[in-house]
Order: sequence, then structure tokens, then C-alpha cells
Amino acid sequence: MRLMCRTAIAPRKRTAFGRTLARVEGGTHLVSTHRVGFVMSLITNILYRLYGLDRRTLCAFIRKQVTRREGGEYYSRTLRRILRDYHKVEIGLYTHGGCFVPGQMDKHTTSGRYCSVARGVRAMNRNHPMHFKSTHAFFFKPRLGFCAEDRIAHTPLDVGNDVWIGAHALILPHVRKIGNGAVVAAGAVVNKDVPPYAVVVGNPARVVRFRFPKDVIEQLLASRWWEKPIEELDVNEFTKPFLLGAVPGEEEGLSVG
Repeated sequence: MRLMCRTAIAPRKRTAFGRTLARVEGGTHLVSTHRVGFVMSLITNILYRLYGLDRRTLCAFIRKQVTRREGGEYYSRTLRRILRDYHKVEIGLYTHGGCFVPGQMDKHTTSGRYCSVARGVRAMNRNHPMHFKSTHAFFFKPRLGFCAEDRIAHTPLDVGNDVWIGAHALILPHVRKIGNGAVVAAGAVVNKDVPPYAVVVGNPARVVRFRFPKDVIEQLLASRWWEKPIEELDVNEFTKPFLLGAVPGEEEGLSVG
């Protein structure tokens, strides 16, 4: 009888404890989730600040780490923050590729969202000073230790949204705008602004066609679909030819590398 009494009492104690434990475990799960988020945020902020030490190997390591921790180039906000604050290059969400390599895009370059930029692309926002006595960098780059200030202004470059820039394309300093939806062919040398949805090829780059008829381009520009997060887009609209009768394979000669 004593054993039966003990057995009858014990479950009530375990049940009460179990209910308490369930509440604690539920709270622990929430606390753990918040704690993980806090730790991740702390780590990325530390990496962001360490980037300011400006050590090439360390900077490359930090870019790799924040990219891996935040879902890759398409999504990493810390990587974009690093490029913006330390390199003066603004990159929109979902854009990917060579624009994240320091030095490929000069300072004061802004890229929109959903862009594809191949490795080897070079956007230059200023020339050497041909009107100076010498064109040498000693005489206009203060960090080299021979002049007090930089007197060569950068020309801001605005790369629109949904722009595709092919491998080893070169964008010259007096270009100010590459329009939304434009395509720059591999190896093209761009020496003037590119209209929206234009396809440019060659050296110097010339418009060979537009991706869509004028009325369709106007509709796309008015829709501003690129302002939406990927989760809000109807992906089915983007995974097939946009117009009936569109001929696949017309991208010959273009490459993202």
C-alpha cells in the first residue's frame, strides 16, 4: 500500500513539474532565438568596425564572412553597408556579382536592385588630369604622400535596376547613367549614357536594339516592379518570355562571365 501511495503521488509532482518545465522550455526557445539574433548582430557589427582597419587580407576575410552569414551577395545588408561606408559604392538589394569587388566600381557609383554585374567589369568615375603638368597619381592622390588634397572630382554614376553588365565591360568616366533594364555586352566600352532597356555592344558601345517595344518599356518603367521584395513578385511572370513571339537565343555575344 505504501508503494501504491507513493506511485499515486509521484505523477502529480511530475505533472506539475512538467507543466513548469514546458513553460520554461517555451520561454527558453524564445530567449534562445533572440539571443542567437543578438549574437549574430553583434558579430557582424564587430566585423563591420574591424573593416575600418583597412588591411587587405583582413578586409577580404570580413567580406567573405558577412556574405556567408547573411545569405550571400543577393541578401547581405552588412556587405552593402561596408561598400557604402568604406568604398562609397551603393548597391541595391538582390544585385550580385563583380560590383562587390572593391575597386571594380569607383566611388560614387550607385547600382539599383536586381542587377547582374559580371566579374571583371570596371566602372571608372574620373580620368587622370590631362590639364595638370603631369598625369601621374602622385600629384592627385593624397594617400600616396606627395599632395595635400585630391582635386580631381568623381563623376557620379547611376546604374539603374535590372541592369545586366557582361564580363569585362568598361564604363568610362563621363558616363552618368545606365538606364533601368539595360544590357551592356561583354567587353563593351561605354562612353555615353545608356537608355533604359537598350542593348549596347562594341567599342565604343552602340545601341543595337531595345529589349522591348517602346510602349512595353514605358509600362515596365511605370510599374517599378523592382521596388518590391522578391517575396511579393509573381515569379511565374519572370521565368518565361515576357512577350509572345519573343525569340530565345538573341543574347548571343552577351555574357555575365
